[in-house]
Amino acid sequence: METNNPVTVTKLQELRTKLWDAAKRSKSRRFHALYQHICRMDVLQEAWEQVRSNRGSAGVDGETIKAIEVQGISVFLEQIQQILKEGEYRPISVRRVYIPKADGRQRPLGIPTVRDRVVQAAAKLILEPIFEADFRECSFGFRPKRSALQALERIRSSANNGGNYVTDADVEDFFGSVEHELLMQQVQKRISDRRVLKLIRQWLKAGVLEAGQWRSSDKGTPQGGVISPLLANILLNQLDEQWEKDHCQLGLLTRYADDFVIQSRDEQRSKQAMQAVGNILQSLGLRLHPKKTKMVNLSWGKEGFEFLGHHLRKMPSYRFAGKWFLNRWPSQKSMKRLRDKIRDVINKSKDGVRHIGELTLKLNPIL
Repeated sequence: METNNPVTVTKLQELRTKLWDAAKRSKSRRFHALYQHICRMDVLQEAWEQVRSNRGSAGVDGETIKAIEVQGISVFLEQIQQILKEGEYRPISVRRVYIPKADGRQRPLGIPTVRDRVVQAAAKLILEPIFEADFRECSFGFRPKRSALQALERIRSSANNGGNYVTDADVEDFFGSVEHELLMQQVQKRISDRRVLKLIRQWLKAGVLEAGQWRSSDKGTPQGGVISPLLANILLNQLDEQWEKDHCQLGLLTRYADDFVIQSRDEQRSKQAMQAVGNILQSLGLRLHPKKTKMVNLSWGKEGFEFLGHHLRKMPSYRFAGKWFLNRWPSQKSMKRLRDKIRDVINKSKDGVRHIGELTLKLNPIL
């Protein structure tokens, strides 16, 4: 089966462009005929390509990407298309796994089945351009043509122009704290298609299977689901909009998903920014982490902070006497993670001595 036909890719891109244009022209328009696009075979094919390229583990049903390739991609996608068109699609609970964090704790991840990941990716392909038309300039996480390096460059530019007082914010347990109804209210500002809204509610309510025990999902969105980053941006776009409308005089907001900083020109405005952003998050059913959220003074290299895997601190200029500029380099945590990954690949006691070509193939993606 040809899954990357240039003609079908072009048609899909044209559809996404039309949706973005329509949303951009009217801030109040609600889209009602979207489900039929999610069922399109070219959309499902592109969704499959995205899921396959990310590889990933099997969900609770044990079905792997490799097994689907052996059975036949055409059969797999046609089955998905049929159950979607007949209204018989029901997501399966996500498989809960834990990955170690740098501080010794564990981060919970929810792994949907491959089938559910494909349907989520298809929905994301259709919904993303509509909400992209509303997202603000300060948002960089999990968005087309935007990156962590662009967010870091925005912070560098602001710091070098007087934004020395930084509110380094951390939202406490964001993906586990999202109120479903508050999120759906934001989704429904743009989407009126009942079948699409039902899909999103089903993913939110699918529940978690952990150690053989099923738990319901009363709040939160699984960190690991294909659709979760888009849903996070939809909810937190309210933070971006309110900040831009009512509090931009207090400082510059730079957000990457649920991580963000606010750069102010003086300590007083920085304190006010901390209070204001806490109030906005509270209205969204969220709160700042009391221990991890802090204020940092970058002036003359007094303090630094970590953001998106980098340590940021001002250093004296080598060219201009008395001038200080923001520098960044990989954080100690990031470098330790990289070293651990490399050790895991080259560990003789784990896999024995391997051919240099095999090691190179495994090391290159990491490096």
